[in-house]
Amino acid sequence: MNGTSETSIAVSLRLMKAQSLARQGNMRAAQALLGAEGRLPESAVELHALAALVTSEGDYLRALRLWQLLLKREPGHREAQRMIASIELWLSRPPWVRYVPIGAAVLLVMIVILVLASLGGTSPRPARPVPAARPATAADSAPSTASPGPTEVAPARTQAGNPGTVPSPTVRLPGVKKR
Repeated sequence: MNGTSETSIAVSLRLMKAQSLARQGNMRAAQALLGAEGRLPESAVELHALAALVTSEGDYLRALRLWQLLLKREPGHREAQRMIASIELWLSRPPWVRYVPIGAAVLLVMIVILVLASLGGTSPRPARPVPAARPATAADSAPSTASPGPTEVAPARTQAGNPGTVPSPTVRLPGVKKR
């Protein structure tokens, strides 16, 4: 076996091991495996993988340096160009921009709550049932012993000829007898 094939097998094994560690959530160990003892990988493939790991962890300054080094080693590397542009754009934004998505979510929740609260207050109330008419009794025509107030309303009754219709309420005045 020649040195090149042994090197490519070793690189492939390190990449597979680093990928396995990253999938398990052990990003630091995966990065340490690719950049052993703080040195940068000699292989462009390992440098690419290390740059991707560092970017996914959120260390954008270090990731930017790694992507720039990869682009220096391979000038036409499209992903390195794209990632450098993205990271530079992200780093150029003011610090408060990171809170915009949280603020938008809070505002949306507040609007939903306000809309639901306003809908709850305007719901139609059920109509009061009309009391069933009762037959007239002698007590209705007899004068009451207590003097009623001037605005006492007589109970509603149906008209004899038209069942189901309710006449408008009448006002009883004190001392006036019903005819």
